Amino acid sequence: MIDKLDFYHGAALARAIDHDDCQSIRKLDSGYLVNDRTLAFIKYTTKGRSPWQFTFSDEEIARIRHLPNGVKGVVLALVCGGDGICAIPAKLAIALLNGSAGSISVTRKFRGWYGVSGPVGRLVRKVALNQWPEIAFQEEEGSDE
Repeated sequence: MIDKLDFYHGAALARAIDHDDCQSIRKLDSGYLVNDRTLAFIKYTTKGRSPWQFTFSDEEIARIRHLPNGVKGVVLALVCGGDGICAIPAKLAIALLNGSAGSISVTRKFRGWYGVSGPVGRLVRKVALNQWPEIAFQEEEGSDE
């Protein structure tokens, strides 16, 4: 039997591996290191429909904040059941959580983009469906919103 974590992480990793800019992916304690410079932190929910909730513990926030040497940025890949993957820079998620444990909500209307919100607000812009894995290969982590 395939473990759910392996199944959902595999869905995100398969898209990254198939990307033209992918040179390497390796497992770290805190996520997956993409091209030896970007940490991809993957979370998933098995829920089939919007809204999707992703809970972050204080330990997970600390792991995201403390980058291994040489890592230039952290991105979150939030696997929304079988719908798709909402990808955002981790610094935006931490801001939505006000730097501490809590939940982030992801919503999407039919044929729409992902809306992301947390205890202290929502992202100004929606997240495109094709943001993952492109965000993991960008030179900059993304802008604050």
